[in-house]
Amino acid sequence: MDILNKIVNLGAFVMMPLILFVMGIFFRLKPRDALRAGITVGIGFKGISLAAGLIGTTMTPLVTQLQKLWGLKLDAVDLGVPVISAMAFSDGKFVLMMFAGVIFANVLLLLLNLTKTLNVDIWNFWHYLFVGTMATVISGNMIVGVVIGVIYSIINLILADHNQDIICEVSGEQYRGLSFCTMAFPFLLPLGQGIDWVIDKIPGVRKINFSLKSIPEKYSFFGEPIMIGFIIGAVLAAIAQYSWDQCLMVGMTMAAAMFLLPRMISILMEGLSPIATGTREFMTARFPNREFRIGMDFALLVGDPDMITLGLIFVPISLVMAVLIPGNRVLPLIGLTNLSYMMMAPVISARRNMFRAFIIGIVMVGLVFLMATSLTPLITTMGIQSGLVKAGGNYTLFNTGEHIGFVLLQILKVICGKA
Repeated sequence: MDILNKIVNLGAFVMMPLILFVMGIFFRLKPRDALRAGITVGIGFKGISLAAGLIGTTMTPLVTQLQKLWGLKLDAVDLGVPVISAMAFSDGKFVLMMFAGVIFANVLLLLLNLTKTLNVDIWNFWHYLFVGTMATVISGNMIVGVVIGVIYSIINLILADHNQDIICEVSGEQYRGLSFCTMAFPFLLPLGQGIDWVIDKIPGVRKINFSLKSIPEKYSFFGEPIMIGFIIGAVLAAIAQYSWDQCLMVGMTMAAAMFLLPRMISILMEGLSPIATGTREFMTARFPNREFRIGMDFALLVGDPDMITLGLIFVPISLVMAVLIPGNRVLPLIGLTNLSYMMMAPVISARRNMFRAFIIGIVMVGLVFLMATSLTPLITTMGIQSGLVKAGGNYTLFNTGEHIGFVLLQILKVICGKA
């Protein structure tokens, strides 16, 4: 358990290269090629972390200032992924049981040809642990918690299999052979496509089509990622009543993030390519006429300029929504720095029609507020039991969302008579 904890605590930067190196050796890559690929992937993850960290460290005080200026008084505090994931990994026995269950279920589905995905994104198993822990709180039974977490992982695998074509169509063929099973992303893509279908049935509205690439050439300079980052960053800082020099600093930081993230993604994909190729060749030789994919973190998609742009636009919009949504208790904070992740599904499902992506984003962020409010009592209890938060406050998670897990938990509440 100590070894497992140490490996997990290293994070994706170190853990994924280790996993991919072992995979490379297992799937018959030369040790040097497997090592090079694993380290390259690690460099990519570190680069993504550093670039995303620029956004996080810059946006957190800015968001806090906006909340202060706008007088937001909401009682459920967003703890963010670092604290919530630590809660999920707090019970060693439960972690081992959940890991074993999720891996066994994945292998079984592969053998039965019910999925094409081998999910190696072990760090993000924390989502299944998170939902499973809340299921344990509801039922008082750890086995029930493991079952709920494993069911969640199975549904994500099956949904992720069906998303590859639209991801490759919108984001590029370099993602062919990869699956993204993280959090609610496998569910949010078909949900976004459903909302897009509804918009397509509305006369007049369905004809509205705006994309960054459609900006007239004489204005296209302002549609470049670094310019979008600079302008939106500086404007948000001005709204937060920053001084002129601080506005310039925030603008430059956002521009840097917009420039660096796509480069880091390309480095990561360079490392993944030989591993993905080796895995497919190994599995195809033993299972003819079968297609196999590697399950990875959807952070690989975050370098997209459209997603980052929409994420920045949604910072003030999300704060307004926090006030306007009836019954909302959530004070969004850390999750606001990750809004680009929330905007992945809207951008892809709308096929880069930014008007439609905006509408889809409104619906999805609204759902996140409602779920985060509903889960506040469970997350608060979970945090107190783990010892990571003190009694007396109300805590939640404002992030991409655990939609499938949320539904499973509501069903479990009914079964346990706690609805």
